Amino acid sequence: MSRIGDGARIVSLDGLRGLAAVVVLLHHSLLTIPSLAAPYYNGKAPDGILARILVTSPLHLAWAGTEAVIMFFVLSGIVLAKAATAKSFSLAAYFPSRLVRLYAPVLAAVAFGALTILVSPRTASVASDWLASRPHGYSPVTFLQDALLLSGVSRTISPLWSLQWEVLFSLLLPVYVYASRNLRLRTQFIGAIALTTLGYVVGLPVLMYLPMFAVGTALGTHWGRVEALATAISDRRRGNLSWLVVAIVGCTLTIGYWLVLPLVSGPAVSAAAGPVTLVGVTLIIVCAAFWRPAKWLLSTTVFAWLGRISFSLYLIHEPIVIAVAFLAPGVKWTLAISIPLAILIAWLFYRLIERPTHKLARGIRASAALDETVHSGRKAIQ
Repeated sequence: MSRIGDGARIVSLDGLRGLAAVVVLLHHSLLTIPSLAAPYYNGKAPDGILARILVTSPLHLAWAGTEAVIMFFVLSGIVLAKAATAKSFSLAAYFPSRLVRLYAPVLAAVAFGALTILVSPRTASVASDWLASRPHGYSPVTFLQDALLLSGVSRTISPLWSLQWEVLFSLLLPVYVYASRNLRLRTQFIGAIALTTLGYVVGLPVLMYLPMFAVGTALGTHWGRVEALATAISDRRRGNLSWLVVAIVGCTLTIGYWLVLPLVSGPAVSAAAGPVTLVGVTLIIVCAAFWRPAKWLLSTTVFAWLGRISFSLYLIHEPIVIAVAFLAPGVKWTLAISIPLAILIAWLFYRLIERPTHKLARGIRASAALDETVHSGRKAIQ
């Protein structure tokens, strides 16, 4: 969920991030429907025709929320690695500004989530397994837990689960970049996918998710080489056809778990879902960055705007969806009200919270960089 300075920004990837945030919004909105929530809990394909189409067909790509979060992890790796390899990068400036940009919106989002629970208590009986599993409120301990993101999260605002890994990756960024600079690109991909697979097999979250950032770091650190390979594909006689195949394969792998669910299920399939999705979203990201039609579409005004508010939308949408679901029971009302309302409030959250935070972080970064320059100058004089 990260962005870097305008000079290094890849606009189409901002647009892809915005699209992914909308996918997460649709994901949580549709989970208020019992037949669509059930497969996430029982691991079985639904019985109803409409539910089966939405869950186990390519249409699932439109609301593949978990898969969108994996995409966020890879995108964060790309963005921060590209920033860290720039000549102007300074660790002294990076750490305080990065933590401010993450924590200030998170603190505001936790407070907003607590407010929505006061307005719309989560106490009514609901049929959706997902709604029924939402915590009913905050205690001082769980509020602090979600605000700090250091010892897991309470799931009162479930999207925060990914932020704990964003924070840890942000702190470990120098280690990631150092390793990436000293390893071959192919070795990094194979190693990251192997570690992620091991994480899913043994059920260890630190191995599931932190290697996903390594895939993005590898791409960002070696972006010039990736760009050269992409240019070679584009310059081929049937370059667009080649990119179309890559996009189709990427989309298929991303939701591969759901496509095979009617045929086969079980622990082995679940364990394979994460690493297969990781490969799929990586292919989609490369297409978004280098395939001209995708790059053009994702750089249009609508997607650029969605990219701008994507972090805000990601942070605040779920409490709105849940509040509407409890205040106005009925799937039609939940979908009709919560989706546009979440986008509107996300825009306000961006204007009032996230954008001022960006300015504060830039000021901190500039001040830290200046202090470092002055300190280096004094040492040179001495």
